[in-house]
Amino acid sequence: MPLQNRVLPTQEIVADPARGTLTGNRGILHVADGVMGRARWKSKAWICCTLDWQGRRRQLMTGRKWTELFFLDEATALAAGHRPCAYCRRADL
Repeated sequence: MPLQNRVLPTQEIVADPARGTLTGNRGILHVADGVMGRARWKSKAWICCTLDWQGRRRQLMTGRKWTELFFLDEATALAAGHRPCAYCRRADL
């Protein structure tokens, strides 16, 4: 069963098995491993990052640092209100 961590252009967060091309951050939105809470953002700094940056890998929705969200493409991320990350997507920023 897919996790509820795919963002639509309407900013809605849904469970969708499609693979994303970008990941994003809105703060800590999950309350337990893989379970989303009621909040849909905790931070105003909505960013979108590449999936592969310096070879780092993360377990999804396990820690309490941030909730990994995914976008199908850049157009979806921008439409949902996210900006390019200043570290991994500086040229796009």
